[in-house]
Amino acid sequence: MGAVFYDTIQVVKGNARDAYNEACEEANDENGHQQGYSGDIQTADGYSEAKGNPRYGTKAWSKWIDMKDETMYKGDCEYVELTGAVAKRIKGRRWKGRKGIRVFYFFGVGRD
Repeated sequence: MGAVFYDTIQVVKGNARDAYNEACEEANDENGHQQGYSGDIQTADGYSEAKGNPRYGTKAWSKWIDMKDETMYKGDCEYVELTGAVAKRIKGRRWKGRKGIRVFYFFGVGRD
């Protein structure tokens, strides 16, 4: 079996667990709840918070993600909570004015 790098952004009213569960459910829906491995987030062995990340969307971020891609193992999944202007832009009009809305960026190496 191989390994595939994936990433996804989840906007939720809740915490990282809620965002992870929603991302897994969306991946299952997209892949038809297939047996076996699709290479998406639902093949992860759980998730953990990434530390020491640069600001999202910068050149440093791209280099950091590339480094993470090279050092992660199959089944690894990490997340970063996006905040500030980036989160506001991602939320867009749909979430405007609602309290408790958070943005999470999940990435990892899925099994395929």
